Amino acid sequence: MSSDRILIVQTGFLGDVILTTPVIRAVHERYPDAQISFLTTPAAEPLVRHHPLLSQVFVFDKRGKESGMRGLFAVAGRLRDQNFSRVFSLHKSLRTAALLALARIPERFGFREAAGKFLYTRTAPRRDRQHDVERNLAILRNVGMEPEQLPATIEVHLSSVEELFLDRFLRSLPPRRLVGIAPGSVWLTKRWTTEGFIDVARHFLERGDEVVLIGGKDDREAAAAIEAAYPGRIHNFVGQVSLLESAALVSKLSILITNDSAPLHLASAFSIPTVALFCATVPEFGFGPWKTISETVGVDGLECRPCGRHGGNRCPTGTHACRLDLRSVAVIAAAERVLERAGSSVLDGQEA
Repeated sequence: MSSDRILIVQTGFLGDVILTTPVIRAVHERYPDAQISFLTTPAAEPLVRHHPLLSQVFVFDKRGKESGMRGLFAVAGRLRDQNFSRVFSLHKSLRTAALLALARIPERFGFREAAGKFLYTRTAPRRDRQHDVERNLAILRNVGMEPEQLPATIEVHLSSVEELFLDRFLRSLPPRRLVGIAPGSVWLTKRWTTEGFIDVARHFLERGDEVVLIGGKDDREAAAAIEAAYPGRIHNFVGQVSLLESAALVSKLSILITNDSAPLHLASAFSIPTVALFCATVPEFGFGPWKTISETVGVDGLECRPCGRHGGNRCPTGTHACRLDLRSVAVIAAAERVLERAGSSVLDGQEA
């Protein structure tokens, strides 16, 4: 067994962790005999739990029991005991840089744009790349590799538990198309209206499709309203199943209609056709669908859009125009175009 031990770090939001997964395979390609581990948050741990190239996954509960300086030193001690030879840090915060310095990992690779760049032994630029997958892969510039030289596939791996859950659900359904709707987001200004999603659900129900709602516990209110519009006709899994069970559902969809949030990136991991709704944010920030048949939809021509890189819980103008002016007819039209393209690619024997 190799004595070369490598750590990859991403302790951001769920979507950030999903978009980091190409780095795992890229690091393996650069160091094929090394043992690779991953450090992330408790919420995101399932996303990398079953990755075949990882030997261990470590958790940093930075917003819970390991918050503050005491937690930082405790986690640093745990990492120091692992005798890592190098670390690739995708998270750009000063806290992460300090953690890795305290862990005394000899080679610490970060980004030039990181707040704690002076605590890394080497840094590389990332801003010159368009999509966040490519920007993450730019971390390998620290060891002489460019993003275009590396595998760029988003990966989320399921276990037999999720496969069994999925099999049971699918066997309960008639042989119809599965349409997924993900109505949530961490930030209010990134959430399209519940009424809009209800219109989308109506369209596909009238087409004879099965509609599945996907999301976390914080999305339950919106999901309940959509389900209530069509009692007994919508499969609402929001806040009811695990993160990986949600991923399993996404893996079997014909299409996903989603806000700019983590389910968008799950769809990319399974090459699922996607319509991504960008309200306060824009796809030019680099967080759009990746290598799947897709369209992005938003309200063009607003002087206030985008109002922030990650959205927020307050509309700066008080109008919420980026959400309220996004019409369901435009979203439905985009979904029908995506489905048509996806159907054509299957008929032509092409990959989605």
